[in-house]
Amino acid sequence: MKKIIFITLSLFVSSVHAACPGGKTYPVSLTFDDGPHPTLTPKVLKILEEEKIKASFFVLGEHFPGGKSNPANKWAYDLLEKEKKAGHYIGSHTFHHIDHSQMLSHHKMSEAEVKNNIVRSGALIKDYLNPILRLPYGAGSFHSSNPVVQKNNDLIMKTIKEAGYKHVGWDIDTEDWNAKKRANVLPSTLKQICQTHGGVILFHDIQANTVAHLREWIHAIRAEGHTIVGLEHFVPDVKKPLPAAICEMPAPGKPISKQSEDLSHHVHQAVQHIKKD
Repeated sequence: MKKIIFITLSLFVSSVHAACPGGKTYPVSLTFDDGPHPTLTPKVLKILEEEKIKASFFVLGEHFPGGKSNPANKWAYDLLEKEKKAGHYIGSHTFHHIDHSQMLSHHKMSEAEVKNNIVRSGALIKDYLNPILRLPYGAGSFHSSNPVVQKNNDLIMKTIKEAGYKHVGWDIDTEDWNAKKRANVLPSTLKQICQTHGGVILFHDIQANTVAHLREWIHAIRAEGHTIVGLEHFVPDVKKPLPAAICEMPAPGKPISKQSEDLSHHVHQAVQHIKKD
């Protein structure tokens, strides 16, 4: 009876934690988007500390309205301080979480408004920031066969470069934000690590399910023989000094309406479905 149980469990584990072909192992770096979150980010930091991992956090400027002069932001700045002291990298995720490319293509934002949203966070988090930025959805960093969309993407990437940032994408998308795919996060992540030969992994520290399973996923990645490294392994520019241009507050832009943010989200989802079809 004991022997049968052991075989069954072994088959289950091997089906979920499939090793890469040839037993090859690869370096990966953990990154987290959309934070900080007042209760979930501290839990992520605790896990990373206990697992001795240096990660990267791409934070939204909208969590710091008014900067340090606003007492309501103390919790958010305290978390940035903890991340920095722990040796993690901190990057910008722009100010509002919008699809900049689609907002331009649908004429819902002007070029000036898009540029403002991209660079606006720098002055708010300059004391903690590394010279890295990740666009929401990665939108604007991908090549498009549509010349109008590509022109907008070129504008977006030029804005990022001129501001002094290095754009950081990802190699392994966990899709941990998708409730329908939560059961598949680990096997999908392990499979992608093999396919891409390692690289940058995308997580979100605002997702409760991610926080609940993060330690388990870390252990599974390591059990495959993969090494979890700092972002500098893939993006050496992360260690460069922060350019002065990043720290300059841009001229106030027109506030982005809730309707525009909702449109950006829905348009992005529609585009994703089209790509998949």
